[in-house]
Amino acid sequence: MKIQDIFTARCTLQATRCTLLCLTAFLFLIHACVTAPQKAEEKKIAPEIQITPEKLSLEEQSKKALDTFNKILILTEDATDRQAILPQMEAMYEEVINNYPDAPLVEESYWRLISINMEEFKPPRVDKAERLYQDFLKKYPESPLKIYMEHTFGRFYHTNKMWDKLLRLFTPQVKKFIKTGKLDSSYSLFMYSEAKFNLGDFVEAEKGYKIVIEFFPKTGEGETAKKRLKEIQDLKKQAGGA
Repeated sequence: MKIQDIFTARCTLQATRCTLLCLTAFLFLIHACVTAPQKAEEKKIAPEIQITPEKLSLEEQSKKALDTFNKILILTEDATDRQAILPQMEAMYEEVINNYPDAPLVEESYWRLISINMEEFKPPRVDKAERLYQDFLKKYPESPLKIYMEHTFGRFYHTNKMWDKLLRLFTPQVKKFIKTGKLDSSYSLFMYSEAKFNLGDFVEAEKGYKIVIEFFPKTGEGETAKKRLKEIQDLKKQAGGA
């Protein structure tokens, strides 16, 4: 074989090798594009099913509320320090209100909560008691327990000389009396008159005291009203003399 032929053959072989290499690279790129890893499908999580607990019947709520009251009774009987168990008592009464809203004992739970907040916690938690009372009025505006709550607030406001709050508390009852002419007890009108007296509105206080004396002359409020009228007369004389 001639040298020129050998050279030509080698060049042809090299060209063939280059062609094969290029073709291999091209095929690899095509394969890479075709078989490129696809984005893994996100794992689908089934939505959590919310199960609404079945509402207890009135009978079941009443029974559970009564059970809670019995637990409170046992707690108070076994306790040597009532102050220490007040938070537990409070939590139990709140349990009745929140978990057994249709039970008859809910109304009493409000009253007991107001009482311990006003009369037993030290210092008294007046703001919380007032919030409870407003919530109670929205739910049970005609409840017979309302008068007991008013007495609790009335005693506290009077003892602590919170005359503005005392006036606001009993003004609705006085307006009702003016409208209907009916007065079920002397307490509300007497407390209203006490607030007016201590706020310096002697004219309104005098009117209230006179009505208390007329309707309930032999009650404690009636006797105190007579003394207040005398005080008002003395104050008027002093003012006139001055």
